Amino acid sequence: MIPLFCLLLLACIPVDAEAQDASAFVGDWRLVSVLQPDSAGRTRPFWGPKPLGMIRYSANGVMAAQLYDERRPGLGVGNWGDVSPEAARTALVGLASYYGTFTVDTVRRTIAHRVEGAMAPEWIGRTLVRGYRFLPGDCVELRVITGADGTPTTTGQVLVWERIPPTRRASVAMAAATTPVCSRLP
Repeated sequence: MIPLFCLLLLACIPVDAEAQDASAFVGDWRLVSVLQPDSAGRTRPFWGPKPLGMIRYSANGVMAAQLYDERRPGLGVGNWGDVSPEAARTALVGLASYYGTFTVDTVRRTIAHRVEGAMAPEWIGRTLVRGYRFLPGDCVELRVITGADGTPTTTGQVLVWERIPPTRRASVAMAAATTPVCSRLP
């Protein structure tokens, strides 16, 4: 009788929605907002109001992320080999792209991206740690805890991602133009 009572008691304990394992991340997510906090606690958009991006977490622990400033101008050439140094610099500053593996620490509420390939060769081999919290509307907030240089930061960007439903994955580009379920942060 006591074991049954214990099971019933455990069933009544609320589950912390934020303390989820890696399976909570599995799927495709589109970028909703990127905010840059300052040392005074204020935030401003890191890029424009509608950043473009997608992050994918696979059940086997593989991830890939692509983020773009929607305000990036075109390169102005038909062949990448003909791009000017200034146009290349502008394009590079407005993007971040990498892939690798990921692990979730539910106690610390962090997700670590171990970089295996990236737009910046210096990122390869680094572990990028993000604090996480799940938001209403099937969204997740990732807060940069270690920067691209691998050092801890207290003023890292805060990125909000919205899960892309399986039925809409074929139209990810269109999804960026629709209103997200989780609101864009100011």
